[in-house]
Amino acid sequence: MTGDHLLGLVLVNLLFLAAGLGVTGASGWWRGVAGLRGALGLSYLAGVAAFGITAQLLYVCGAAMVVWQVVLVCAVFALATIRALRRPAGEMVLQRSRQPFRFAALGIVLMAALIGVDLWYQPLWAYDSWTFWTPKAHALWALHGLDAGWFTQADLTSRDYPILLPSVEAAGFHVTGYETSLLDIQSLFFAVAFLRAIYEACAGRARSALLWAPLAMLVVAPSLTDQLAAAEADVPVAALFGASGLAAALWLRERHRGSLCVAAVLAAGASATKVEGLVFTAALFITLAAVARAATPLLAGVAAVVAGVLPWRVWLELHHIPNQGSYSRLGAGYLANHVARVPESAAYLLVKMLDPRAWLLLVPLFLFVLWRAWLERRSPLPAFAAGTFVLAFGGLVLAYWSTRLGLHYQLTTSARRVVTGIVFFGAALTPLLAEAA
Repeated sequence: MTGDHLLGLVLVNLLFLAAGLGVTGASGWWRGVAGLRGALGLSYLAGVAAFGITAQLLYVCGAAMVVWQVVLVCAVFALATIRALRRPAGEMVLQRSRQPFRFAALGIVLMAALIGVDLWYQPLWAYDSWTFWTPKAHALWALHGLDAGWFTQADLTSRDYPILLPSVEAAGFHVTGYETSLLDIQSLFFAVAFLRAIYEACAGRARSALLWAPLAMLVVAPSLTDQLAAAEADVPVAALFGASGLAAALWLRERHRGSLCVAAVLAAGASATKVEGLVFTAALFITLAAVARAATPLLAGVAAVVAGVLPWRVWLELHHIPNQGSYSRLGAGYLANHVARVPESAAYLLVKMLDPRAWLLLVPLFLFVLWRAWLERRSPLPAFAAGTFVLAFGGLVLAYWSTRLGLHYQLTTSARRVVTGIVFFGAALTPLLAEAA
């Protein structure tokens, strides 16, 4: 891996950022040059989501997604940036930061840089990365599209998993060549953008030092560094879901239509990344609709699921690929015979979220601030945070309850990773809950 490879990866991610600035600019998330500078993190995630779900659709339709097609898709989304730059500040989601620059910010930046140096020298070593995530990306690049003969082969692990992440990685391969050592650096882009998105959305709304606490704990969390080096889909889906929850929370507070649009785009990206993303999306928008007592969030959630999941599911059905997800094989008799899995799975997942050797005190901090905000009863935000947390957690428990594989094997190999989305969601909402408290 050389500096030229890294430069190519940076250029691809700048394309995603340009696409995302168009998405967020069109929604009214930011306006003017000053607003653009303050919307980089969430715009990058929105750009990856928009590109990923579009690329998945185009792959299903037979496109090869070579370099000029990648550039064209991003350029189409980026066109809305021109209008957003020309519009006066007016009403927008972003607010001027009330947080002075602190040494905490410098520490967070330095830690992210150190992680980047570490990842630069790490090989790609994770089992799932080598068995299906990276091979799918390589096939999209090397075979110039969604080759049915390759993607339907019986010995391919997790054939039914959606392809947003392989699409993003394949776009990088078209520029950098097949360089697998760059994939963990690509994961770092997701994590850094998520940290930036929390700061951008909360710095103008939260006066508390609790803005810095979740950011600092996230960047030094041992589990995050470990998952970044694995270059699997858990950090990307967690970043997209956490950012979607953040945008949805701002819509609940301020009812700016653009926030709900951005939340739907990010949720569509999460749904197109992993099966858990679909579970998290359902939990988020069902809770949002119930707390807001409005049908609009449900419509946004349905649109997100349709955009992120439907094209891929149609392709799977046309090629007779079975859905390996546990939910497709639910049966009352089977669940009744395995009901003992519920407390065991719930306890194991909670331990993984609360383990300070993995996530420090991120989840205890979120739960404490949530409790304090709930006692105040001044805002619907605590109900939204609690409802989404419980439903997302319940969805994971249901997956382990209904699995046909050995429960112990499933828990020990995946539980530490699948809770990442819930952890990121809690970290994103902690500053806003602190302000509500």
